[in-house]
Amino acid sequence: MKCSDTQFIEADLHCHSLACSHAYSTVNELAAAANKNGLKLFALTDHAVAMPDAPHIWHFTNLCVLPRVISGVTVLRGVEADIMNFDGELDMKGDDLKGLEWVVASCHLPCIKPGNIDENTNAYINAVKNNPEIDVIGHCTADRYEVDFDRIARLCREYDIAAELNEASIQFGRSPQKNCLDFISACKKYGTKISVNTDCHYADLIGRVPIAEQMLSAFDFPDELIFNRNAEAVLEYVSKKRNINVTA
Repeated sequence: MKCSDTQFIEADLHCHSLACSHAYSTVNELAAAANKNGLKLFALTDHAVAMPDAPHIWHFTNLCVLPRVISGVTVLRGVEADIMNFDGELDMKGDDLKGLEWVVASCHLPCIKPGNIDENTNAYINAVKNNPEIDVIGHCTADRYEVDFDRIARLCREYDIAAELNEASIQFGRSPQKNCLDFISACKKYGTKISVNTDCHYADLIGRVPIAEQMLSAFDFPDELIFNRNAEAVLEYVSKKRNINVTA
């Protein structure tokens, strides 16, 4: 893989709106910025209900009111679900998850206290095994929750989901470079797909992943393992997994 002047990803699959009070943009602002920054698709993934400033569950059950295309960009209706314990329980379950089109599963301090490397790894593993709606493991390179990258990469490969290289986590110092490089190395070793997302909390950042791009380029990471390089491939994955027709 070589860096280029073209848009590196066509889909940004981890984005927050001001439905969470620590984010600062509306859905329309996210869509307009996505169009401006060259995206064809983004997933709206506001924090699920256990986070202190998360929207009410009705936010998620009512996402069907959003147009499929806003400002020329296709929108997936999703969530960033919180892993609540080392058994992998999520703060959204059952029909609430099944009604969504994209699910990121992540660890956050208000919801789960960091454990040792085995406990943190098991939290992700159990979450994926017990919640088939999960599509991507979120910011697993963060130093606060140390994990075994080999086990994470093998897990994602086995369950045909993606692991996330999170631009915001790198940019704002939550994911040390060594963690990111070890993570990329494990994913390349096992043929695990990486979803390169911004985790943007401000519209202008959507789709911009220069640090992640440089890291992947340095590893000569295969294009075919970058899950969200092509928006159409993402839509095909979502449609097949959920037996729905999601098109632009």
